[in-house]
Amino acid sequence: MSKLTLLACSVLGLPAIVTAQDASAWRDSAYRITAELRVVRDSIAREESGMEEIARRPGLLVSATTKYQPIAAEVLARFDSTRRRWFGEAFPAAEGFRIVLRTGDRWSTRRRGGGEHSLMIIGLPDGEAASRVSPLVRESELRGPEEATRSFLDQFGRMMMGATGAPLQRWIPTGIPLMISDAARREAAMYALVTGDGPAQRDCVTGVLAACGYVLGLRESATPDPGAKYLPLARADLLLTALDLGGPGAWDRLPDAPGASIEAHLAAAAGMPPDSLLARWRNGLLALRPDHGPLDVPTIAILLGWSGLVLIGALGIARWV
Repeated sequence: MSKLTLLACSVLGLPAIVTAQDASAWRDSAYRITAELRVVRDSIAREESGMEEIARRPGLLVSATTKYQPIAAEVLARFDSTRRRWFGEAFPAAEGFRIVLRTGDRWSTRRRGGGEHSLMIIGLPDGEAASRVSPLVRESELRGPEEATRSFLDQFGRMMMGATGAPLQRWIPTGIPLMISDAARREAAMYALVTGDGPAQRDCVTGVLAACGYVLGLRESATPDPGAKYLPLARADLLLTALDLGGPGAWDRLPDAPGASIEAHLAAAAGMPPDSLLARWRNGLLALRPDHGPLDVPTIAILLGWSGLVLIGALGIARWV
């Protein structure tokens, strides 16, 4: 029998109709996975098992698992103090917020004894439309009250920027650096101001406010080759300066400013014209300039002396090798 004949017999021997595979099993599996994902998602919207409420402040409460209960009350106090300084009574959503910081196994689904620990701050009333995040963080970020507060402020700053609208979010894509101390942030912004080597950056130092507006991403340049702009940290420092100058209610005025420009928002928050805000920001940073270099003469002499000794020692060793 030829190969062609065998092939023909095989084809004729097959059923005329091939029944499709039943999809009900696949559908049930998809429904089950969807339900499990919904449970994981909804766990952010309710207190996890093992969490206990530790303390309350007006409009806020903090809960924690056993590991973080000793620091929970202090974290809430620190968080509330900084929040009120910059944002007053404002929340990222009218129905509140919920921030759950978790440490432990990223893939663990166990609620008790599974190696996962949580610290949570809730802004009341914590309704269905409340802003909610539940990131997994390193244990070092919740090591103590100071570190934990910085972690909460980082998340809360992102939430608040997310509530301002797209223009401000694009202007400061990294969020508000609330986790950085005022002194550290201002010092970094000062060095960005005085060390910029672009034409517009140098003009800003000398007092050309139009150049300051350009390098801060607020205005278009009036010159053909203005050079680079400042990094988002300098922009965030300007925003925090506007909130600081504006006092109570500054944040509430920020998103409600008339007009679409970032300058209009910042000026409304600060309660002053845009050029006045830029001038206050620039003058405040220039006042922080150190009156001496990072290394004084004795320190330089010591470093040079030690360098000379190391060089002499190296040459001496090389002589005998």
